[in-house]
Amino acid sequence: MTGSDEKLSGFPQYFTVVSSSMEPVLKIGDKVTATPVKIDELRAGQVVVYRRDSRYIVHRIVKIEGFIAVTAGDNVRKFDPPISVFDIVGIVTNIPVQKAKSRVYRFFRAVKRKISRFLPISL
Repeated sequence: MTGSDEKLSGFPQYFTVVSSSMEPVLKIGDKVTATPVKIDELRAGQVVVYRRDSRYIVHRIVKIEGFIAVTAGDNVRKFDPPISVFDIVGIVTNIPVQKAKSRVYRFFRAVKRKISRFLPISL
């Protein structure tokens, strides 16, 4: 592949999230679909699956310039090393929608946090 109008190779592929690097958007055990797109359709902010060595990684594109992309997990403080756009398998098209927590749940969670500050830590 040489032109920017060509699609990333392959068919949609399915992956299971195995780390917490993309929480709260993607949780461990979530199933995602990576759909190939044209290289010139890649944009900052998209969640992509890319291959590094023999592993597949699901992270968000932070910056893209030419054929180089910088990615990072939403739950990680630093960026990944730059990758080639040709290492990207596809964009994640089926990000699960998180159900909003109820007011009662949020209230009791806040109370639990307030109380836990005063409790001794047990090992």
